[in-house]
Amino acid sequence: MNIFKQRKTKLFNGTIVREGNLVRFINSDGMKCVGKIERRKFATPYNETGEYFRKGTLFFWNNGFDITDYRNAEIATDEAVLST
Repeated sequence: MNIFKQRKTKLFNGTIVREGNLVRFINSDGMKCVGKIERRKFATPYNETGEYFRKGTLFFWNNGFDITDYRNAEIATDEAVLST
């Protein structure tokens, strides 16, 4: 049982993000994608290994992947959000 919720996590580049932060990345089609850091509502298996992420941990874009799997992700500024 977790007493404390996960409050922050790191992107692949080492930037610390929290729930609700806007993050952007460029997908395999070359499109800019912007999304929020969210909290998992239920335990989810990791698509690569099958191990489970616990309920309440933070994720970005797809809850079946780890945040560090998005290697070019960065915090989105207001300018970046308006241009997408």
